[in-house]
Parts: sequence; structure tokens; C-alpha cells
Amino acid sequence: MACLGVVLAGSAFGPLFQIGLAFLAVFAGLCLADWWLAPGPVDWDVHRIHSPALALGAENQVRIQLRARLRRPSRVEVRDETPPDILCHPVIQVVSLETGVQNTVSYRARPRTRGRHRFGRIVVRAEGPFRLWKRASAVAAEEDIPVYPALAAIGRWEGLVRRGALQEMGVRSWRRFGEGTEFAGVRDYIHGDDVRQINWPATARMVRPMTSEREPERSRPVWLVLDCGRLMAGGSEEITKLDAAMSAALLLAWVALFRGDRVGALAVAGDLTASIAMRAGRSHYPRLLDGLYSLHPELVDPDWELVVTQLRRRQGPRALVVIFTDLSDSRVAQQVASAAAALRPRHLPLVVTQQDSALKAASVLRPVDDLSMYRRAAALSVLEERERALQNLRRLGVLTVDSGPEGISPSVLNRYLELKGRGLL
Repeated sequence: MACLGVVLAGSAFGPLFQIGLAFLAVFAGLCLADWWLAPGPVDWDVHRIHSPALALGAENQVRIQLRARLRRPSRVEVRDETPPDILCHPVIQVVSLETGVQNTVSYRARPRTRGRHRFGRIVVRAEGPFRLWKRASAVAAEEDIPVYPALAAIGRWEGLVRRGALQEMGVRSWRRFGEGTEFAGVRDYIHGDDVRQINWPATARMVRPMTSEREPERSRPVWLVLDCGRLMAGGSEEITKLDAAMSAALLLAWVALFRGDRVGALAVAGDLTASIAMRAGRSHYPRLLDGLYSLHPELVDPDWELVVTQLRRRQGPRALVVIFTDLSDSRVAQQVASAAAALRPRHLPLVVTQQDSALKAASVLRPVDDLSMYRRAAALSVLEERERALQNLRRLGVLTVDSGPEGISPSVLNRYLELKGRGLL
């Protein structure tokens, strides 16, 4: 600024103009030298460190390790080029780097959609030795990182099974008639249980009688059918109905594989969008996860006749067919009912739907103007159609689960364990 002032003063006094230009030239040379001496792209050693996959809707930690060939300590700004569907905080971080010392900065990444997301370069801005300029360097670090559905419930379920406390997750313990040889978990001792099945280590830990649950070693087929049509694109906040359904389906798959059942999956929109062959064993779970995690709703109605055709072609013996769908549209609900009825009595269809909190809130809202009155009337109409669809399924002998998004996983598990306990599979 001083140089510029001298140049401007030169308009009144000629010699100052030349002096000001000389000062500007010197200052520009110093800025150029400062930029040149600052660390450049080839001087940086930068790595992005993260878990193999990020979790949808969760705060995932991502770390960046930095090391640079510095001539002196320097303050550096770091920014990661993240995908638009992943919210990050903080966006820009400032760190003081010492010569020859590796530093690590971290930020929180909260994905809003599932699938593979492309991370770009890591941009660092470092001061030059004269602190007149900052040089920005974009270090190549492009990579695709998968975002999986929220799977924290699986780890929680396993921990509660070991503790014999599944009721904390909202899952009831179902006793199976008859004796088995396969260990299925631990629960509280109930009067009348075989005292030979008392689990003494668990009893000592919990300071109350605990018994081991066992079931016959029977592998039953379970098909997961995911509706990827337009109705599953709705939901609450950032989580769509398909997101909640997928989390519940993957948890059910994990539990079913843990209990020795075989699991397969189909996803349908206008056409068949995913197909995972039926297998048993925990090693099958990664195939299910990789085949389903990147699915997104399509603005079409599912082809339920195709689902029935595929299941008839792929499945011979009796199977549990769990259909995750939405019944807000009467025409789609009728198609679901026809498909579920066509699967009976050979198979056991179970239709899983989610309640819409926004619709419920609108249905009880007191009207204050014409618009709010119309909204309430529309919400009541959709809820009535939905209830009629559920009643129609039950009249056809189709099992149903109707729960809010937050309770869909324990509700589906309870019904599966109930069917398993009663030997209906």
C-alpha cells in the first residue's frame, strides 16, 4: 500500500512516481520469490486415512496425514475435496508444521446418501519464508469410498446376545417348542426350563439365573425383497424409506445367517435391479451388502409380477419372503396384495411397511386456513387408504409389520424370531 501511495503521489510530484514504481517492482519480486520458495506439490507427502466404508447418517472420522520438506516451521491450511453429498466439518483446517515432523488433522464426514462417492484432491496452502504470499498445492488423492447403510445395530445385537439382554433393543425372546442342539443365545431363566440348560458363566456375570437357548439345526430359506420404486423415495429428513428398509433387511440377513438360515435378496423397480443368490453362512453377508448398498429409489412403480415369477423360478421349498415396500398408493398396494397372495400357501410372505411421521403429524394438525385444511384432508385420505391396504393383506392371510422408521429393525426381528420359534418357517 505504501508503494501504491508513492505512485499516486507521483502524479503531483514526478520523481516520486519513478520511486513508487521501483518499490512496486521490488515488492512484486519479493512476492514471487515468496511463492517460489514456499512448498509446492512435489514437496508434499499427504495421505487420507479412513475406515473401509463410511456409514450413512453417522459422523465418520477422516484423517489426513501431512509431511513436507520445509525449510522452517510454517502454518498450513488443509482442505479435502469431498463429494457434495457428504457434509464435512470443519471444511478448512489450520495446522503448524515443524520441519521433518508428520502431522495429522481430522474432520467429521456425514454422508447423506448411500453408494460410492468420489473424493478428490487434498489442497494445502503454505506460507512462503517472507510471509507475503501463500502457495496452494493440489495433491492427487482421488479415490472412491463406499457409503453403507447404518449397520451399528448389528454390533449392538451381537453384544446384547452375548449379554442375554436383547430386550434392551426391543427384541423379545421367543421360546421354541422342542429341544435343539444348536446354541442360539442366552436369556433369563424361566420357571419350567430344563435346569440342565442353565448357563453358569452367564449366571455368574448377571447375578441371576440364565439359561442357554438352543434350536434344531435346520436351515430355512429367507428371501429379502426390496421395493426400489418411487414410494420408497420419501422419508424423514435425510433418511429415505429405502434407507430404513435396507438397514432392517441387512440386520435381518445377519441374524438369519447367524441362526443358520439361508438368505437371498431381490430388488425391484421398473425391472429387477439387484439379485443375490441364496446362500448360508456368515461369509455370504458381504455379498448381500455389496449387492444392495448402492441401490437408490427410481421414479417408477415396481413390477410385482416379475417378483412373483422370479421367486417361483428360483425357490422350490417353502420360504419366508420378506417384502419391504410402501402402501401409500392404492394401486401399488393392490399389486403388492396380489403378489403376496400369489406366493401363498406355498411360501410365507411378510409385508413390511413404514409409517410416515409427516403424514401422521399433518392428520392431527388443527386447520387454521384453507391450505392447512386441505393438507389435513389429504393426509387423512392417504392414511385411510394405507390402513385399508393393510387390512386387505391380513384378510388374504399375509403377515404384516407396520412400524415407524426408528422401530422397523426390532419389529422385523421380532416377527422373524416369532415365526422361527413357532416353527412356521
